[in-house]
Amino acid sequence: MRVVDMAFLKVELDLAEVSQALRRFKNDRRHALEHLGQGLREAAETSLNRLMHAEMTLFLGHPDQADNKRNGYEQRVYALKGFGAVRVRVPVDRKRRFNSSVLPKNERIDPRLKEDMAALSLAGLSSRTLALMSKRILGFDVSHETIAKTLPLVSEQATAWLQRPIEGQCWALLIDGSNFKVVRRGSVEKEPSLVVLGIDQYNRRSILAIEPGTRDSFQCWRSVFRSIKARGLNPEYIKIGVMDSLPGLESVFREEFPSAVTARCWFHAMSNALAKTPKRLKDAFHLLAKKIMYADGESSAREAFSQLKASMGNDCGRAVACLEKDLDSLLSHYAFPAKLWQALKTTNAVERIHKELKRRTRSMEGLGQNTLNTVLAFTALKLEMGWRQRAVDTFSVDHLTGKKAAKAEVFGELHAVKR
Repeated sequence: MRVVDMAFLKVELDLAEVSQALRRFKNDRRHALEHLGQGLREAAETSLNRLMHAEMTLFLGHPDQADNKRNGYEQRVYALKGFGAVRVRVPVDRKRRFNSSVLPKNERIDPRLKEDMAALSLAGLSSRTLALMSKRILGFDVSHETIAKTLPLVSEQATAWLQRPIEGQCWALLIDGSNFKVVRRGSVEKEPSLVVLGIDQYNRRSILAIEPGTRDSFQCWRSVFRSIKARGLNPEYIKIGVMDSLPGLESVFREEFPSAVTARCWFHAMSNALAKTPKRLKDAFHLLAKKIMYADGESSAREAFSQLKASMGNDCGRAVACLEKDLDSLLSHYAFPAKLWQALKTTNAVERIHKELKRRTRSMEGLGQNTLNTVLAFTALKLEMGWRQRAVDTFSVDHLTGKKAAKAEVFGELHAVKR
C-alpha cells in the first residue's frame, strides 16, 4: 500500500488494485477511463465535503456564533471543471449565517467552466447549441439562458486588451472604418467603428484600435490617432498610412504623423472608379486599371495609367479622373521594398475583422452593445494571434541565414525611405 498526500486530498494506491486497473485499460480502455473518472469524482466529492465540514467547525468556533449550531446539510450538484457533475453536502447552520467560501450560496457551476462556455460562445457556437452539447462536453446539462449570462465574465478582460499599452515599433498604419450590426430595442442598427492596424518592425500586423466613432468624420479619426499615441505608439517611426479617400483624413494623418506619407487603398479607389464607369465598359476598364495596380514598379504603373487614359478617356472621363486625382497616393507603396507592396495596397485586412465578427454573431439571436464590444475584442484577439505567426512580406525571408537579421535589414530599408 502506498499513500500520496496532496494537501487536503489523500490518495491511497494499492499495488494489487493498480495491476488490476492496468489490465482493465488493456482490455477495455473506454470503460476503464469511465471507472477512473468515477473514482476521481468520488475523491473530489469527499475532499470538498471535508473542507466544508472543517470550514463550518471554524465558523461556529467564533465567539459571535455562541448562539448558533449545525443544522444538517444541503445536497447540491456542482459542476467542477475537470470532474464534471459532483454531488456535495453543504453544511447548514441553524441561524442561516454560514456562507461557504468553498462553494458559495447559489453557485452551481465552477467559475472556470463559465469562462470556458463564454469562450466557446464567442468562438461561434450559439448558446442553444452549447446547451444541447453541454452534457457530453462538460458532463452536465446547462440551459442556453445560463450560457448567455457567462459573457460578462470575460468581457472586462477582452475589452481591456483593446486598450493595452502599445509596445514595439510600428512603421505602417492601415486605417478604415467598418459598420457592425447591433440589436437595440428589437431593431437592428449599424454601429460604426474606427479600426487601425499596424505593421511592426517584423512586418507583422497588429490591431491597435477598434473604437466607436463616425467613419465619415476626420475629427473622430484625429481622436483615435491621439489615443494610440497616448498608449505608446511612437509617431516618428510611422512611414506610411493607407486609407480611403475621406476628405480631410490625409491632412489630419500628416499632422499627427509628420514623418509619414499617405497612400490610398486600391480597393476603395477601384470601387469608386468602377461606379463611374459605363456598364458596357466596366470589364475593359477594370482590366486596364488592374495593370496599374499590379505593375512591377512606379514607372510601369504610370505608363499603364497613360494607356488607360488614352484608351478609355473619352468614354470614361469621370472614372479616369477619379483615379488620376489620387494617382500619386495610389502609387506611394512603390517607395518601399517590393516584398511589402501587396500589404500596402489596400486596407482589406480591416474587412477581415468585419467578416470574422459577422461569422461569430450569425448564430446569436441578439447583439447588444456590451456583447458587441466583447465579441469584437475576442475576434480581434484571435486574428492578432494568427497575424503574429506570419509576416506580411510577399516572399518569406525565413529561409535566409539569420531570420532576425534579415527582418532587421528590412526595417533598416524602411528607415532609408525618403520622407
